[in-house]
Amino acid sequence: MPFSAENWPSKVANIIVYLTLVSGNLYSVFGGHKDQDNPYDPHHASYVTPAPFTFGVWTVIHFLFGGLMVFQWFSEKVHDAVGWHFVLASLLTTAWLALFTSGHAILALIALFFATGAVSYIYYRLKEDHSPDSYLEIIFLALPFTLYHAWIFVLLFINVFVAFSPEREDGPSTFQVILAVAGLAFIASTVVGYIEYKKGDVAGALVLAWYLFGVFAQQQNDVIHWSAFGFGIIAAIYSLKPFVLRVTGRHTPETAPLLG
Repeated sequence: MPFSAENWPSKVANIIVYLTLVSGNLYSVFGGHKDQDNPYDPHHASYVTPAPFTFGVWTVIHFLFGGLMVFQWFSEKVHDAVGWHFVLASLLTTAWLALFTSGHAILALIALFFATGAVSYIYYRLKEDHSPDSYLEIIFLALPFTLYHAWIFVLLFINVFVAFSPEREDGPSTFQVILAVAGLAFIASTVVGYIEYKKGDVAGALVLAWYLFGVFAQQQNDVIHWSAFGFGIIAAIYSLKPFVLRVTGRHTPETAPLLG
C-alpha cells in the first residue's frame, strides 16, 4: 500500500480530534477533582451504571483508532467511507465528556445523541457500502467503528438514566428497579439485532454483553444485580451464534462473524 497525501486536510483533522478525545478521557480519569471530573466515578451514577473497569473499552477503541490514524495515509477507503464524520463524532463526544463531567446531564445527552448519529452514519456506510477487503481494513477500519458504535450506544443509555433516574441515598424505588431491568432487557435484545441484522456483528454484541456484566459487578440491588447477570449470560451466548453457524457450515455472508 503506497503512502497517499490525498485528502490530507481531513486526515490531519482526524488526528487532531483523535488526540483531543484521548486527552479529554485521560484528563477526566487521572486529572482534576475525582468526584467532579471523572465521568466514570460513582458520582455520576444511576442504577444501570457499570463497574469502573467496564470503561476499559475506551482503551481498546483508542488503540484501534490510533492505528486508523496511521492506516488512513495508506488507504483512501478510509476517507471514502468516513469522510469528515469522524471529526464531527469526535468533537461531539468530547463535548459530551466536558458537559457530563461538569454535571450538565441533559446537555450532555443532547451532545451524545448527535454524536451517536454521526457514528451510526459511519457504521452503516461501512456495513452497506464499504465492507472490508483485507484484515487490515477489518482491524483498523471496521472494528474500531463497530466498537465505537456499540459503546456510544451504551454511553447514551447510561446518560439517559443519569439524567432521569439517578441514584438515591435511600436506594432505588420500585419504579426505578423496574425501569432499570427493562432497560437492561432492551440492551440484551439489541445484541440480537447486532447478530441477526448487522451481518453477524460479534464485536458490537460482545461490547453490550461486557456492559451487562459490568452492571452485574457494580449494582447492589438484588433484582438489578442478578437481572444484569442473566441478561449478560444470554447476550454472551447469543453473540457466539455466528461462530457456531460457521463451525457447523451453515453460515452465510450475512451471518459470517466480523472477527473471524
